[in-house]
Amino acid sequence: MNLNHRAGILLTIALFAFGTRASLGAPAFESTQPAQKAVGAGTPTLPADVQHIADWAVHSGDHKGLPFIIVDKVNAMAVAFDSKGRRLRSTPVLVGMGVGDRFEPGVAEMEMHLTKPSQRITPAGRYIAEEGVNLARERVLWVDYDSGIALHKIPAKPTKQRRHERMRSANAADHRITYGCINVPPAFYDQVVRPHFSAKGGVVYVLPDSLPLKAVFKSYDVGVGRVSSAEQAGSAQTPSSTQRF
Repeated sequence: MNLNHRAGILLTIALFAFGTRASLGAPAFESTQPAQKAVGAGTPTLPADVQHIADWAVHSGDHKGLPFIIVDKVNAMAVAFDSKGRRLRSTPVLVGMGVGDRFEPGVAEMEMHLTKPSQRITPAGRYIAEEGVNLARERVLWVDYDSGIALHKIPAKPTKQRRHERMRSANAADHRITYGCINVPPAFYDQVVRPHFSAKGGVVYVLPDSLPLKAVFKSYDVGVGRVSSAEQAGSAQTPSSTQRF
């Protein structure tokens, strides 16, 4: 048997073994290294800033092994990931009608009905979120409890602000209507938020309207250059100023 013929046989056997292994559901390539990027984040449907934060959160461990949600105000969408960084689902959202990333002094303590439309923002930042109930005894995911910012279901009944029509709109500007809370479809809350966040809570990253993304989260580009352990530690310990504005 010549060497070329023998090499051909060995290649055929290897390809057969690979195909059999894949058909049984086993991964084609295995690694003992922890995940370095959010699984499923590298799809063309995700905005670049969402992918950046998802990859960074998993690579740096900033999400602390908890499920997390990235809220993209500019594109009026949210993307949920499980505790291992695997993408769960994307959804349209409604956010605060005001454009901005930080509350003006005293606004967070005001009765929401007394605020001006421009003050009704969804503040940017990193939040440790826990599920609870609001004054109407409805289950919500508290994003910033002290400021009354929560992620919750869109009202069941039609509203004067036409929130259901706005939720379906392809125009991101139509999704700016709330007092600051994040409205999501009922199915997203029931099928994604409750199963993954009710036990231990999670992290919510609200992306900024205009502030520099990396300045808000102290994030870095995964796979671009070498990140020192000191830089990784600094990224994982986000300053309190980014947790509540």
